[in-house]
Amino acid sequence: MGELDYSSDEDCDYEPGSPICEKHYQDMAVEKAIPHSEFIRMPPRNDIALLRMEGEIDLSYNNVEPICLPITSELQNRVLHHKTGTVAGWGVTDTQRESTKLINVDFPIKSNSDCKMYFGNMLNQYRNAQWNETMKTMKNQFCAGESGKDSCKGDSGGPFMIKDIYKDVSRYVQYGVVSHGPPRCGSDTPGFYTDVTKYINWILHNITD
Repeated sequence: MGELDYSSDEDCDYEPGSPICEKHYQDMAVEKAIPHSEFIRMPPRNDIALLRMEGEIDLSYNNVEPICLPITSELQNRVLHHKTGTVAGWGVTDTQRESTKLINVDFPIKSNSDCKMYFGNMLNQYRNAQWNETMKTMKNQFCAGESGKDSCKGDSGGPFMIKDIYKDVSRYVQYGVVSHGPPRCGSDTPGFYTDVTKYINWILHNITD
């Protein structure tokens, strides 16, 4: 927990002036994995899961900070189309290799109509009617990205977050989970993200179970 660069024992964020370093990260054991009971791998549906950790995470570390969930009605009803969000992960980069350092990229959320337009040609390549229907309805998902900016293989499960106002404070709110996308990352075709606002009740039920 709190790892930035797994090629080094010491993690440093080199900002102007003195670097900010944290010598320690937390190795946390997973007590239980909680996938959604109606998860379907192909076509991807209900692509969301929780990890319950053994013990408590020490939030006093400089490299660990919780992210907010859109649990208020105001956040859940926020119109996100064309809002810019941030994805972070250690996935494949333009070098075609996974990154050893946690990196992030910003890009906008597309409207459902835009997503259907982008995937119009791709839909014709799939003969599976169930997959086609999932892509067409965009149920419990949204798509985001732009040319040259995308999540990629190895980023799945990571957050799509937007800087928002939470309890009168500017905080990162996780609106999405990296799910799946086109075969070629960074193309004009956006990727798909599980819409966290559709699963708030499921999340709250399982973290208090």
